[in-house]
Amino acid sequence: MADIFRLVFILMVIAIHAGVFFGNPLLSFYTVDGFFRVAVPIFFIINGFYFQKNVTDSFKFRKWLTRVVLLFVSWQVIYLPLYLPLHDINSNHLAVFFSELIFGYHHLWYIAAMASGGVGLYFLRNQSRIIFICVGLFFAGALLQYSRVFIKPDSLYYKVFSQYWIFRNGLFFGFPMMYIGSYLARHNIIQKISVDKINLLFILGGILLTAELTFVYICVFKGDSYHIDFILSLLLLCPVIFILLMKDTRVYFKGFNTKNLALICSAMYFTHPYVINFLTASESLPNNEVFMLTIVITFFLSLLLFLFRKWLYFLF
Repeated sequence: MADIFRLVFILMVIAIHAGVFFGNPLLSFYTVDGFFRVAVPIFFIINGFYFQKNVTDSFKFRKWLTRVVLLFVSWQVIYLPLYLPLHDINSNHLAVFFSELIFGYHHLWYIAAMASGGVGLYFLRNQSRIIFICVGLFFAGALLQYSRVFIKPDSLYYKVFSQYWIFRNGLFFGFPMMYIGSYLARHNIIQKISVDKINLLFILGGILLTAELTFVYICVFKGDSYHIDFILSLLLLCPVIFILLMKDTRVYFKGFNTKNLALICSAMYFTHPYVINFLTASESLPNNEVFMLTIVITFFLSLLLFLFRKWLYFLF
């Protein structure tokens, strides 16, 4: 079931990167920097859930990790032309380049965070009460994220804390969310929790998310514009959405292999920034058109990659 809705979450990610509501700051904040931010944490939860079920010994773990590292290196090489500093090279440009080389260019931070999150899951798989450490790590990431708001923009500290890799990484983001997925699988939460209770938690999570975004917009950002990844209410809302999707027994796209759809969605995630970069090169298209064209072009490009997946296995 979760495979079906990966496409919806991919569209959210594309909307974020295309800046779909750029002309309306308030709407953009509540969507691009708000509700659409459920997508990536849910991806991590899915990773953690199936990691717990499938990576059961050292051999399977090494196989999984090798595949993830190959995936990361392959896409890092493909995107190298977009982040390799070729003009006006200075210490700042080199620092950014090496940070992107290690932690992932743009959206590829997700793969690096998944790799380190999986390592944490494997070596802490028999430990208890890690869930509390994960919540603490996520809170720490949020504090690091918001710290730049209170630092003078022309200071060295601002340059450091405005780098996303400082907080948006495997330690503060990938591992906590993957562990939540692992926890759901290990304790059979999906089977144990009732539909009525999870529906109530979904409503509560939506209210908390709206309230948190409103507080941040009015009291923290005070009209300034910052992109955010850490939203504390996602610790509740994202697992609840995942459970809801997994508990839904209705049949969608009967006769269609949802695993294939998941692979196509993965290809869309990895390829869409190149499409956005191509469409925005002339700066003549409005953001909403860039969003729609990116969806269409990326989908057909991903279908093409999917047809050649036998030879391009290292890209999925």
